[in-house]
Amino acid sequence: MRIEVIGTAQQCDTVDFKGKTAVVIDVLRATSVIVTALFHGAKAIIPAISIEEAQAIYKSLEPGSAYLCGERNANIIPGFHYGNSPLAFSPDAVIGKTLVLTTTNGTLALRNTLEAAQTLTASFLNISAVAELVGSQESDLVIVCAGTGGRFSLDDALCTGMLISLINEHKKTETDDLGRLVLQFFGADIGSISDKLAECSHVKILQEKGFQHDIDFCLQTSRFPIVPILKENYLVKS
Repeated sequence: MRIEVIGTAQQCDTVDFKGKTAVVIDVLRATSVIVTALFHGAKAIIPAISIEEAQAIYKSLEPGSAYLCGERNANIIPGFHYGNSPLAFSPDAVIGKTLVLTTTNGTLALRNTLEAAQTLTASFLNISAVAELVGSQESDLVIVCAGTGGRFSLDDALCTGMLISLINEHKKTETDDLGRLVLQFFGADIGSISDKLAECSHVKILQEKGFQHDIDFCLQTSRFPIVPILKENYLVKS
């Protein structure tokens, strides 16, 4: 298996996705929200690029069947039901509901992978399930780190390194230079996931905004045994 790693959502136009599996990673916090909500019973999640697109999709759905969810600059969008905190998406909140989600980086990354044979989402929360599924397949892999505001982000990089390491337990892989770099970062003996991300710019931004509980939740590994998959315009459990 050949693995390519893309550093930000905006760099997706540098790779050919055709015939490949894409895995989108936005640890803090979109892909953590997606897996949490689906595990807790959400019917589906519809990613939207803009606030206006999200509002239009929401208005097209049956009244009472959906919620508007999302953030800009880590803050809930005014008028939306929920922001981008995975802690908000409990079973009581989401079971049977369709969530229309727009975020600064994660939903853009999802939209930019539409030419892939399939698109999955990964986070620390479901990383073992993703590695097992991808490791059982034959297609080459493109891992898209969503990044933060168009810049490479250490949280997504560390999750990518862990994912490659776990896939290597299932089958032999070859990676590009960025893939080798994030694999080395993950393998470095410098402490826990939290320790490795102590100086991460994105972590510090969320801490300053009071989202430490979100960070702690998102950095848990293999909590959810499901893999979200994009089918047409809907994210559902695979």
